[in-house]
Amino acid sequence: MEEKVLVAYATRYGSTREVAEAIAAALREEGAAVDLMRADEVTDTAPYTMVVIGSPVYAGKWLDDALTMVTRHREALSRVRVALFAVGILIAEDTPENRQKLKAALDPVVQVVTPVSIGLFAGKLDAKALSFPLRMMLKVMKTPEGDYRDMDAIRRWAKGLPGRKG
Repeated sequence: MEEKVLVAYATRYGSTREVAEAIAAALREEGAAVDLMRADEVTDTAPYTMVVIGSPVYAGKWLDDALTMVTRHREALSRVRVALFAVGILIAEDTPENRQKLKAALDPVVQVVTPVSIGLFAGKLDAKALSFPLRMMLKVMKTPEGDYRDMDAIRRWAKGLPGRKG
């Protein structure tokens, strides 16, 4: 029987959508039937054997769309494997402390679902796409600009999700 997987994501500027697309493609390569959609468009998680949900982290939090999806579908998600991922520029400098800060953004989510896996991925920051006040704030905070996503690592994480074949 072909596994049916939902990859749902929240995004503000499109970077996390690209991460979700890489996850979906990796799962398809492994033989899964994958639906990819924005978290705010998910109406039913019951048809899936696994749900992968991700969001960027801004100001230490997952986006509301992703958290709302998890909360809204809490009962159905309790019956399937759930994997979570967070994308953040914070781990452009990949230290245990920064990883812990990024993972802490998932605390409200793991109070609702118990994930089989959590992926923490460095993000992308294109200051030109941001509002002037946000650009100034990031400049003051010395936030690094650039694309720090490791798509190979993201695909490896997706292909290694536990319990995929059973």
